[in-house]
Amino acid sequence: MTKTCSQETEVTKVNWRTDMSYDFRRALKFLLSLQPILRSSALRYSIVNMTYIQTVLSTFSFSATTITFCCCLPFGLAILYRLFLHPLSHIPGPFLARITSLHLYTICFLGIECRVLEEYHRRFKAPVLRIAPNAVSISDGAALHPIYVAGGGFPKAARYENFKVGGHDTIFSSRDTAYRDLRAKAVAPLFAMSRVRAAGCESGIMRQCVTRFVERLRVEKARAMESSPKAAKVDVLGLTYRLMMDSVTGYLFNHVYGALEEQPVSSKPAEASISVDSKPNKMSALPFIFAIVEAGRFSLLPNWLFSTVNVIASRLFPDQEFHSSLDRVHEFAEKVTNEADPTTDDSYQSRLLAAGVAKPETIIQCMAVMFAGTDSTAVKLVTIIFHLVQNPGIQKRLEKELHEFDEDPGTDPQSIPYLRAVVKEGLRLGMANPARFSRTTPPGGFEIQGIHIPGGTDVGLAPYTLHHNPEVFPNPFEFHPERWLDENKDEKRRPGRPSREMERDLVPFSVGLRTCIARNFATHELFVATKALMESGVLQGASTCTKTIKLEEYFNVGIKDHKLEVQWYP
Repeated sequence: MTKTCSQETEVTKVNWRTDMSYDFRRALKFLLSLQPILRSSALRYSIVNMTYIQTVLSTFSFSATTITFCCCLPFGLAILYRLFLHPLSHIPGPFLARITSLHLYTICFLGIECRVLEEYHRRFKAPVLRIAPNAVSISDGAALHPIYVAGGGFPKAARYENFKVGGHDTIFSSRDTAYRDLRAKAVAPLFAMSRVRAAGCESGIMRQCVTRFVERLRVEKARAMESSPKAAKVDVLGLTYRLMMDSVTGYLFNHVYGALEEQPVSSKPAEASISVDSKPNKMSALPFIFAIVEAGRFSLLPNWLFSTVNVIASRLFPDQEFHSSLDRVHEFAEKVTNEADPTTDDSYQSRLLAAGVAKPETIIQCMAVMFAGTDSTAVKLVTIIFHLVQNPGIQKRLEKELHEFDEDPGTDPQSIPYLRAVVKEGLRLGMANPARFSRTTPPGGFEIQGIHIPGGTDVGLAPYTLHHNPEVFPNPFEFHPERWLDENKDEKRRPGRPSREMERDLVPFSVGLRTCIARNFATHELFVATKALMESGVLQGASTCTKTIKLEEYFNVGIKDHKLEVQWYP
């Protein structure tokens, strides 16, 4: 019997090495360790029964392995299909990206999508790159025309469903061409170049806002210099947001939001104006703007999952600051909409109402353009300011040229050559939307560089990739306005002009029928603001607090920590 018990113990040890759960293993091992002290026949009988239990558990262990295999089989087959049989299997790309969308979702969430994809294009030496099981990134600017221009361009991809505001489509997010055209055509006359230039003249609303912006910068600089014995720092990003919010609302709604007049937290509560002993604060609309930017982390998720994440996040992490900001923006949009008279007013909201758009939706459209017009242009302007401060030589050359043209006050800023080069270089590096403009290929697919991309594929080009292509823009990470001037000796350039590829691949406002409707206004604002800053001399002696602008590459770009400071030393 002793021998039998010894054999049973050996069997138990063998079974203990099977795939049973850890808790079962520990329990069996403990019971078997009691065997030497078990003397009664009843206990011996129990040990014999334990052998039966082991047999059952061994059978269960085999079944668990089988079940696991059966569960994993579909995933394994899906991976094999995506790697070798999928219609995109002939397109190169990183292994993880070819088998799962989680790779793309992750780099999007981390805000590094553009850098990673640009590196993959370079590493694989592939102008057409597979970045997800059914998604492709293209780095060749020749694809811009067939994807975004020809025949109205390919339809927007499902990603844009995640950019609704308050549950409504907007002019910027709608995938429905008829829906978008009705609203875009109603407001398009507001962005005619003649009207935009008038707004930039001495008495125009754009020029008035720029003048207040420069004065606010002076005040913030003086406050900072008085409060700091070492380095006086000013967040120029926050100020550019204030400028753009006031310019956009004043120009489109005929009502200025008042961001430049919002008072900092002051040590003297009774003061009615900005003083040098005030402490800086955020513009009331900034949490609203930043929330939309941050939502871009999840913009590649399917819409049902994006909505679920949004609901869960709002309940687990309630943000009172955001809700207060949202209420403030909504109240302003509601006020200008309620006061609009479609029969006499010539404003954004009046034109939408006259086109038959209901008031609730008009309010949403106004909120959408407040975000789009403010965020994108503020990022572009702060990029120009940052690089001008970093490059005193460029500043001096620009100041000299502006002084030469100053004799004619009626000069269009866009006709000043070096100013135009500075702004274009700012547009190249200051990408408000650096990620791919996603589109869905038509049923027949299309071909680029001899590579066929089948119908139903998510395809797109990213401004980040185009604007940093060293074959088109040598030394692409350098701020080099001269690349846009006649003096550039690049052999690819046409006489007296930038190269065709440079002009083609500069897409700061997208391209085609779905290009930004406010591009004329945004571009002219950059000219007027940059010219005013240089003429004011307020940036003289300034230096940047960081060597580079640290971007968070969501669909709408974010700047790390939501601030960008410059400093002056006493």
